[in-house]
Amino acid sequence: MAISKKQAELDRIKWEKSEKMGKDACGTFDYCVKCDKEKENPCDKAYTAYNKKPAQKKAKKEVAVTADKEVKATKKTCKK
Repeated sequence: MAISKKQAELDRIKWEKSEKMGKDACGTFDYCVKCDKEKENPCDKAYTAYNKKPAQKKAKKEVAVTADKEVKATKKTCKK
């Protein structure tokens, strides 16, 4: 099992927090809600999933007929 760079970094941060708290800090970070401890590099995967930007939905282009277009069409047909 290879430890990723991000997992090693998060492990170090978790270790330091554990030392300050006097107990295991596993599960105390915001990204822990995405954690699956059965996976390889669980903190890395949870951190990435938690901080992933949601995909933007592509807006549908709608063609609308405006009053201006209707007026212009009327003026063109009614020229004197």
